[in-house]
Amino acid sequence: MMVQLDKFHRYSRGGVLKQYRKLRYIRENKMYFLYLIFDSGTCVYVGETSNIFWRIIKHKDKCSAESVIYLQEYQDKEEVLRLEKHYIRKLKPKFNNRYCQAGQLELFRY
Repeated sequence: MMVQLDKFHRYSRGGVLKQYRKLRYIRENKMYFLYLIFDSGTCVYVGETSNIFWRIIKHKDKCSAESVIYLQEYQDKEEVLRLEKHYIRKLKPKFNNRYCQAGQLELFRY
């Protein structure tokens, strides 16, 4: 399934950690990140976070050194949650499988 990714920044796992290293010590970030993890050309996970540095650290099982991470920053949390839901519905990533079953996405308020 084709998805427009041209508005996203493209990184490797190491690239995200290097670019956003400054977030290591930030507890309250006013920016929100939508990220899509691709492995071998297939989306394996869609998520949102306010601290992409720590989230990618925690995603060792979903994100290898060969993975490609598409990332976009937003100021509006509701917009990020809406987009996360949209991309999960569209891409059906294997690590979001609990949300891809019929009726599950309706549990999201956004």
